[in-house]
Amino acid sequence: MIMSATKPKRHLWRWVVAIMLAPIVFWYVATPWVSFHFSDKGQGRLGYILNVQHDISKGEIYPGETTGGPGHIFPNDQFFMQLDWNNGGKWHCIRAKPKWPRIDIYIGADGAIDSRTDGRFIEACGPFPQ
Repeated sequence: MIMSATKPKRHLWRWVVAIMLAPIVFWYVATPWVSFHFSDKGQGRLGYILNVQHDISKGEIYPGETTGGPGHIFPNDQFFMQLDWNNGGKWHCIRAKPKWPRIDIYIGADGAIDSRTDGRFIEACGPFPQ
């Protein structure tokens, strides 16, 4: 004789796994990203410093490459994401305001911000937010 009372127990582990994975999936999907794209026509390397709310990373990208990172899901008024970069001996700096799902910032061959970048999400660097 087959008891139907045992059938729900077989599916219980699926619900447990789904509930455990839900916060991870939410965190991945809900986090806004900012990507910085260096033009294919650029010359040499682009050295950068990415400062996300005082979490600093350094690196370099070459023509046609991209860098960037996640913002905060629930940013406060003091949140900032700043990119400083050097191309051809000239320093540039911008602040990005990440919006969901993704912001793309294009750096032209001369190292300046390309016209494809949506200006609503970037601003000139200045003092850090207080």
